[in-house]
Amino acid sequence: MAEDPLIQRLMATFLGELEDHVRALERDLLALEKNLTTSAKNELFGTLFRTAHSLKGAARSVRVNLVETAAHRLEELFAAARDGRMPVDAEFFALALPVVDAIGEAGRRLRTNQDLAGSPLESLALRLATAAPSRGNMRTAEPAKNPVSAKTAAEPERWSGVVRVPAEKLDSLLVHSGELLAIRHRVEARKDEAAALYDLLGEYRKNWRRVEQGVAAVLRSDSGSDSISTMKKETNSVVAIKRRVNQAIARNDETLHRFERELQRLVANLSADRRVFEQTANPLDAEVRRTRMFPFAEACEGLERMVRDLTAGDDKKAEVVIAGGDIEIDRSVLEGLKDPLLHLVRNAVDHGIESLAARHMAGKPDTGRIAVTAAVRGARVEVTVADDGRGLDLAAVREQLRKREIPVPDNDRELIDHIFVPGFSTLSAVTRLSGRGVGLDVVKTRLNSMRGTVDVSFISGKGTRFTLSVPLTLTSLRAVLVGAGGQVFAADSLSVHKILRIGTQDIQLVEGREVILLDGLPVPVVSLGKHLGLSARSAAGGVMPTIVLASGSRMAAFVVDDLRGEREIMVRTLGSRLRHIKYVTGGMVLPDGHIALILNAADLVTHVQTLPLSTGVAQSMATAPRSVKKRLLIVDDSMTVRTLEKSILESAGYDVMVAVDGAEAWQLLLERGADLVITDIEMPHMDGFSLTEAIRGSKRFRELPVILMTALENESDKARGMEVGADAYRVKSAFDQTDLLATIAQVL
Repeated sequence: MAEDPLIQRLMATFLGELEDHVRALERDLLALEKNLTTSAKNELFGTLFRTAHSLKGAARSVRVNLVETAAHRLEELFAAARDGRMPVDAEFFALALPVVDAIGEAGRRLRTNQDLAGSPLESLALRLATAAPSRGNMRTAEPAKNPVSAKTAAEPERWSGVVRVPAEKLDSLLVHSGELLAIRHRVEARKDEAAALYDLLGEYRKNWRRVEQGVAAVLRSDSGSDSISTMKKETNSVVAIKRRVNQAIARNDETLHRFERELQRLVANLSADRRVFEQTANPLDAEVRRTRMFPFAEACEGLERMVRDLTAGDDKKAEVVIAGGDIEIDRSVLEGLKDPLLHLVRNAVDHGIESLAARHMAGKPDTGRIAVTAAVRGARVEVTVADDGRGLDLAAVREQLRKREIPVPDNDRELIDHIFVPGFSTLSAVTRLSGRGVGLDVVKTRLNSMRGTVDVSFISGKGTRFTLSVPLTLTSLRAVLVGAGGQVFAADSLSVHKILRIGTQDIQLVEGREVILLDGLPVPVVSLGKHLGLSARSAAGGVMPTIVLASGSRMAAFVVDDLRGEREIMVRTLGSRLRHIKYVTGGMVLPDGHIALILNAADLVTHVQTLPLSTGVAQSMATAPRSVKKRLLIVDDSMTVRTLEKSILESAGYDVMVAVDGAEAWQLLLERGADLVITDIEMPHMDGFSLTEAIRGSKRFRELPVILMTALENESDKARGMEVGADAYRVKSAFDQTDLLATIAQVL
C-alpha cells in the first residue's frame, strides 16, 4: 500500500534524471562519431556504459520496464562495441541514436501520464535486441519487487551536492526577492522622512527658545504693571505665578529634550536597520539570482545533432563549434535563446554552407564550419552565429522584394533588414530544411521580447555572421527614468547612448526628416510623448532634455519632459492582456506605488528610422511660449528652510526643485539642469562651498548663478563664498522675502 505513493514521488525525480541521461547519451554518441583516438573512444564508451547503467537502475526504481529494458540493451550494445564485438560504424549510430531519441520521447509521454504501449521505444527496443551481437548473452532485466532496494542494489546513491528545484519555485522566489529592492527604496524614504521630522523639531526648538526667553524677560520685568497687578489680585502671589510659569517652561523644555532624544534615536535606528537590511537583502538577492544562472552550453544542446541529421544524405557536410559554453546566463534568457539559435544554425546549413562541389571550387574544406560563440559585454551577453559559407545573396533579396511589390531600398543596410520580415525567403521552393518563409522573423521577434538586438554582417563568398545581444538577466536592469506626457517611463541604461539638452538651433532638416548631429552623424529626433500618443510639455526657453537610444548600429533621439535619474529596477511582465502594447516590454513599481513602463528601445528606434517626414519637434519648441518658468534649485539640509523657500519662490512664479545636500543637488543638475541655485553652506556629503566650486569648474554649468543662503555670518565665510564663485551671499538671520526675490531677479 505504501509503494504507490512512494513511486509517485520518485517519478518526478526520475523524469528529471531521464532528461539528463538522454542529453548525456546524445552528447557522448555524437562525440564518439568523430574521428577520435583509441583512448578517447574507450573513455567515451566507459561514460556511455555508466550512463545507460544509471538510467536502467533509475527506471527500475519506478518500475518503468520499457525504459529499463532499452537502457539494458544500450548497456550491452556499448559493451559489445567497447570490446570490439561490434563495429562502431554508421549502422551503430543509426541504431543507438534513435533509441536515445525514443527514450526522451517516452519521458515526455510519462510526464503527461500517457501509456508507453505503441510508443517508438517499444519497436526500437526489439530492433536493438535483434541487431546487437551476442544476443544469447542479452537478457531483459526483471523489475525488482522493492523499488527502493532495487535502486540501491543497482546503483548506490551518492550525494552530488545538487538538488532539483522546479523552475516555477525559482521564479516565485525571485519575485519575492525582487520585492526587497522596492522595499529598500521605501525604507530609505522613511529614513529621510524621519530626518526631516528631526529638522522640523530643531526649528521648533529654536522658536520655543525665543518664546522662553521672552517669557523669562517678562517675569524679570517690573512687577508694578497693571497686568501684573491684576494677576497678583487673581493669584494673591506674584511668586506663585512665576513658579508655575517656570515649572511649565521646565516641563516643556524637558519634554522637548526627550522628544529630541527619542527622535534622534529613531533616526539612528532607522539608519542602522537600513544598513542591516541591505547587508541581508543584497546577498539574498544575489544568491537567488545565482540559482537561476545556467551555462550557455545548455542553450546549444541539440544543435550538433540537428546539423548532423540535416546533412545526412545531402551533398554537404557541416559541423557546429561552441565557444563560451561555460558563460552563465539567466534561465529565462537561456530559454529565449534556444529558438533563435536553432533557426540561425538551420539557416546557416541551408542558405550558407555550400555543396561539396561548390566548396571544392572555392578552395574550402569539405566540412562547413558553423561557430556559435558567447561572450560577456558588460551587463549583456553577445552571441554570434557565424558560418564560412557563401554569404548573403543580396540580388536574391532584391528579387524577392520586387516579387512581393515591396520598395527596394538603395542602402544595403536597410536591404539586409528585410530578411527579418515575416514570410520572407529567398528560396523559390520549399525544401525539407526551409523555404517556408519562417525562421529569421522568429529570431527578430524573440530578441525584441528579451530587450535584445540582432545584427547581420557578411562577406560574399566567405560567410555570414549574426550577432545577438541580450541582457544577462531579464528580471532586473539598470534604467534611466524619464517623464513624458505626464507619465514615467524607464529605458534600459545599456540602450541609452547619450543624454543631452537640445534647442531649436540643434535640429536640422535632412530629406524632410528632423535630425540632430552626433559625432557628425545625423540622428532622427522625435518627441517621446507625441510618439507614444501622449501630450508633450512646452520647451523651457526652446531647450528640452533628450535621450538618445541605440539598437545595434541604429540610433534615435527622443525629446522628453524631464529626467528622473537612474536606478536598478525589477522588471514585471505586463500580463496576457497588455503584452502586445507597442514599444513597451514590461513595467516596474516606483517607490511611491505608481507604475512606470519599460520602453522597448529596439522597436522605438526601428520605427523612428522608418518615419518618412518631420514630426514637428523644432516647430513645437520654437513656438513654445517664452514666458516659461525659470527653474530654481534649493539646496538645504533643513526641511523647514526648504519648504519655506520653495513656497515663496513657487508663489513668485518659479519652477522649484529641492535637494537635501550638495551631492543630491549635483545629481539633479546633471539630470535636469537649472537656471539658478540657492544653497546652504553647512550640509552633509557635499557642502555649499564644494557645490559652488563644482558648478564653476563645470563647462556646462560654469555660468549658472549661485546664491549662498546660510547662517554663517563671519566675514571670512563671506569671503570664502565670493572666492568659490557665488553670485550673492545672504544670511538667514536677516532673511527677507522681498530681498531674496530682488536678489534672484538681479542675478538671473
